[in-house]
Amino acid sequence: LAVGATGEARNSGAVYVFARAGATWAQQGDVTASNAGSGDQLGWSTSLSSDGAVLAAGARFEASNATGLDGDQADNSDVQAGAVYVFARAGTSWSQVHYVKASNTGEGDQFGASVAVSPDGATLAVGAPGEASAATGIDGNQADNSINQAGAVYVFR
Repeated sequence: LAVGATGEARNSGAVYVFARAGATWAQQGDVTASNAGSGDQLGWSTSLSSDGAVLAAGARFEASNATGLDGDQADNSDVQAGAVYVFARAGTSWSQVHYVKASNTGEGDQFGASVAVSPDGATLAVGAPGEASAATGIDGNQADNSINQAGAVYVFR
């Protein structure tokens, strides 16, 4: 079980992970973003693989202008662009393995407002309700930002 706590540490957020043994739940870990910033709200969305070894956590207000996988986390020029952090469990320890951004990061996109990890942990779907592209279908023109808050879903494998 993964529970987001978006108000932790000046609203930078955190995710608390719990495991059940029989009828008893115990906290297994807590994770924070590698570039935690005030107001990022890590934990707005969470998803675990079926074996509980992969965790995706959205920070819909993270502000980096990075794109794609494991980009520059230090640039905070795109307010509320959003990000997703992928964590992996080894035994009872959790560590961040990826920092995920949209391929067309933009201010206000809120990438990470929703996340879903496949049961095997190999596929990640990320919602960005504020994305403004007029593209339709799959792999459309991401450079067209003519429809405010059209929304988009990004799939990573």
